[in-house]
Amino acid sequence: MKKTLLALFSSAISLFAQTGISKSAEGIRVPSAFTLGQGFLYTSFGFETVSDGEPLALEGHYTDNSGKSVKIDDNAASSTFSGFISYGALDYLEIGLYFPVHYDGDVGETELGGTAIGDLQFFMKGSIPTTIPIQFGGSLELYAPSGSESTGFRPRHVWYVKGDEESFAYTAGSWSMAVTLYATIHNFSLIHWNNYIGFHKSMSTKDITMLWGTGLYAFPEKMLSLSMELSGETRLTSKEFPTAPIYDPLRFTPGLRLHLPRQTDVALGVDIGLGFVKKIKEEHGLPVTRETGDQTIEYRVAGQPKIGISFSINKTFDFSWKDSDHDGIIDRMDLCPGSALGVAVNQRGCPVDEDRDGVLNIVDDCPNTPSGVYVDYKGCPIDSDDDGVPDYLDMCDNTPAGTAVNKKGCTLDSDGDGVHDNADKCPKSIPGERVDSEGCPLDEDHDGVLNVNDQCPGTRRGIAVDLSGCPLDFDHDGIPDKEDNCPNSVEGELVDENGCPLDSDQDGVPDSKDMCPETPREMMVGINGCPSDRDRDGVPDYLDKCPNTQPGIPVDSTGCNRDSDQDHVPDYLDKCPGTFPGIKVDGTGCPTNNKYSLEALSKKVQFISDGGIRLTNSSFTVLNDVIYLMRRFDFKLTVICGSQAQANNIVDYMESKGFHEDDVTVQIKPGSAVRFLRTPAN
Repeated sequence: MKKTLLALFSSAISLFAQTGISKSAEGIRVPSAFTLGQGFLYTSFGFETVSDGEPLALEGHYTDNSGKSVKIDDNAASSTFSGFISYGALDYLEIGLYFPVHYDGDVGETELGGTAIGDLQFFMKGSIPTTIPIQFGGSLELYAPSGSESTGFRPRHVWYVKGDEESFAYTAGSWSMAVTLYATIHNFSLIHWNNYIGFHKSMSTKDITMLWGTGLYAFPEKMLSLSMELSGETRLTSKEFPTAPIYDPLRFTPGLRLHLPRQTDVALGVDIGLGFVKKIKEEHGLPVTRETGDQTIEYRVAGQPKIGISFSINKTFDFSWKDSDHDGIIDRMDLCPGSALGVAVNQRGCPVDEDRDGVLNIVDDCPNTPSGVYVDYKGCPIDSDDDGVPDYLDMCDNTPAGTAVNKKGCTLDSDGDGVHDNADKCPKSIPGERVDSEGCPLDEDHDGVLNVNDQCPGTRRGIAVDLSGCPLDFDHDGIPDKEDNCPNSVEGELVDENGCPLDSDQDGVPDSKDMCPETPREMMVGINGCPSDRDRDGVPDYLDKCPNTQPGIPVDSTGCNRDSDQDHVPDYLDKCPGTFPGIKVDGTGCPTNNKYSLEALSKKVQFISDGGIRLTNSSFTVLNDVIYLMRRFDFKLTVICGSQAQANNIVDYMESKGFHEDDVTVQIKPGSAVRFLRTPAN
């Protein structure tokens, strides 16, 4: 149990972590191009651990002075606790410090396990303000050789590994520096895409290492943001221990960030290395030479562990002193940051009397009164006649109370009917029209009947009406006489908008008499409204392609003599109605070649007289002709026989030719001759 807990909470991850965790208020491994604002202080405390259960060295061993291979524990702990602090010296310039503390557990028989600090990292980062959704930045990092040289087993950066020379786990052993460029493409509310590329140079070697990363962040301004990152370290110039770049430190990091109140957040990430999907052989590892006690040991490590976990708690403090509106109150203390220049403000940065009308803002109901205008005790311009237009804009003083006025304070009568708008219940009267005291027309529909007596108040203009104001309609069809083209319609008959009997299909027969109400337009019909059918074959003349067929002869949908087998001989003359398609026939519809006639073929099937069940040799030739037809025209066969034994002989022969039971059906009719009938295939 102790080993499990130790592996879970104390195994290593910050190996080869160029940026560490949470070096930005946004990413986990991949920082953004943005910098802190002037006066802001960002702090982060993190813990990183491997949880892949693998030994610290590839193949689980190291080699001592004597060449002996020493096995190491699978669950040896290796972890990092880190602190990070940065400060916005200017709006687009920040400086910071990263300080790690590493821990490696007992490894084999060495004395390398233990806790010690790593190399301190000082950095200065700047960004370039832009007006486009792309932010650029750059940084200069300096690494001090402050880490322990005698402690630690697994190197934390790729440049700590020096081939045949002694390597260290917690330090490079010399000063080093890096230059990094950043680019962030952003939509502030939905997505950020961070990218960086840098180059690291150690003072003790000529090796150059490329540092790179890219990360996509969803919902950066929400309470919970999600991230997907890819980052690594790639050696560019080292020739002492060449391997493919893919075996250099490379990790995929999905993660999330929980944004809490007071500029505090918690970040959690999972680092997935190449070993998670592909076994890394020992020859692809990074060679490490260490001295411990009085012996030198050698081993190889993977560029990145299979899987690990990182966690950090981050907080930003605001110590800025900027005063954007120059009112003497710094922005972080200013409750009214947009105060006008020169306006007196209180200790919270809010104007005392912004419009300078003598009424303090705190009780001023009209805080934007123009300069020099007389105001009341609430700070609003005086309106002597209470018409809603202040005196300094009112061109008509002493307007009666309740009177509607325009922007100049004068009586408003939009329709000019002598009734002001506030009292006018019909504010859109026609100019010159007589109205009542409420501004409404005395005869609203202008039909000559006053509203009080008008039983049809919405009559259209120009329509003749009776004494009650309703349109005249002699035939009572609902269409006024002036618009009725058929003023003598039969009462109760349906009419169209012109007052004429409704003829929906426009065939000249009104719907009330039309027995075929959906006849196509321009079709000649009889007095009952139905299309004519001169040959009485059930197909109307306008669809009949053969309008003179003989009475009683079956026809198809076009009105022509039915020809079911399409042999050009109509059914009523066809003596062989089931002729196969494309077969030449005579005038009676029968095939000119009997090999294409099942009826003719069935008559040629004979049985040997002894018992009358065995087929004659010539009958097999007939059956072959039937088989040929079945394969060519794809149909199933029904065989009618006088006995079961005869049928069995025929079916057995058909099956020997590749047919199955569902291809040939048998019907037994005692005393009957052989007959072949065609059944369509499914």
